[in-house]
Amino acid sequence: MNRYDIGLEEALSMTLGSLKCLSPVVLPVDKISGLVAAEDIFAVTDCPSATASLKDGYAVVSKDIQDASKTRPVRLRVAGVSVAGDDTERDVEQGSAVKVLTGALLPKDADAVISVEFTREEGDFILCYRNARPGRNVLYRGTDVVAGECVVSKGQMFTPALTGLLAAGGIHEVRVFPMPRVAIIATGDEVVAPGRPIKAGQVYASNLVTLSSWLRYFGMQVKSAVVRDHPEDIRSALTSMLSDADVLLTSGGAWKSERDLTVKILNEMGWEMVFHRVRIGPGKAVALGMIHHKPVFCLPGGPPSNEMAFLQLTLPGLLQIAGRAPVPFKVKKVRLAATVGGDPTWTQLFQATLEKRENEWWAVPQLMKSRLQSQARAEALIKVPEGMDRLAAGDMIEVQVLSGGKL
Repeated sequence: MNRYDIGLEEALSMTLGSLKCLSPVVLPVDKISGLVAAEDIFAVTDCPSATASLKDGYAVVSKDIQDASKTRPVRLRVAGVSVAGDDTERDVEQGSAVKVLTGALLPKDADAVISVEFTREEGDFILCYRNARPGRNVLYRGTDVVAGECVVSKGQMFTPALTGLLAAGGIHEVRVFPMPRVAIIATGDEVVAPGRPIKAGQVYASNLVTLSSWLRYFGMQVKSAVVRDHPEDIRSALTSMLSDADVLLTSGGAWKSERDLTVKILNEMGWEMVFHRVRIGPGKAVALGMIHHKPVFCLPGGPPSNEMAFLQLTLPGLLQIAGRAPVPFKVKKVRLAATVGGDPTWTQLFQATLEKRENEWWAVPQLMKSRLQSQARAEALIKVPEGMDRLAAGDMIEVQVLSGGKL
């Protein structure tokens, strides 16, 4: 099987075929938002645990006040008060009512609650000025969750509201697929960590910051380091950073020149290479391999190549490791604002902004001189597939809408 200079679709297939979910862990229910269920989850209690009032008012037998109106109010005797959290059992007899506050248990034989605004107190009695049909202002036991009900299926991602539903169903711990811990190494004698003094000819490690930000955006733990272009330094960093990470990303040193050391050193360390170099522009120098059963993604050093290879191959792989669908961005159909040229021998990718013109969305290619400016302003990615030489202005195309995009 060829592992060099492969197509984007083949590289993505090989990436996903090489990466497995991390072993499940048990976490408290308030710490699982954004993670994925490792098993089906069943409620252990009803919610609510008893039938209760939805309003401040009076629990009644609905037949008693079925003909009540402003001109012909119905008079009922008040037989007590019930508040939320009070588990005292009370009865409502015909011709009587129990005052209830929101969340209070519904007394036995009551089948409705008349809101307080439709009543008037007269000593130990109330006057009811409208009816309340059976079930009015009543929250029945198990309305939200029924004990034994499957609340979450394996593979489903937890949203904040879903975690609250689990808690309501009596679930306090859950088996989930954890997010991978990711380490990033930026290499290069010219690369300087942010916050340190810089000399002429040096650059700050913007790739490292961009990658770290993407990873944190998707809820992953990140640690990073800047390493000079020296074989022993790179080898030492690879070993130490992998020791307490699930995945390693490198930035720079992924191509074929004598100064590109990262892949060479990984080869010397005995990594199992999955592929190296992909027919995409920008991003073609990307590589993937396994060392000590952990994946290592080698990303190119140029900012557009670095981010594009990460978004198209690394990020889908990381999401799969976390048990999530390997599709980080939604795909939408839009109109292309300007012609973009491709290369039939590879997949060409362009950054774009999105504009709404009349009732249609348009993708405007970012053809700026500054690579970083174009990258920073991108809201979507345009793909000219391998085998095509261009997409024409006015064409209806599919774009990947980046996080925070307008669509």
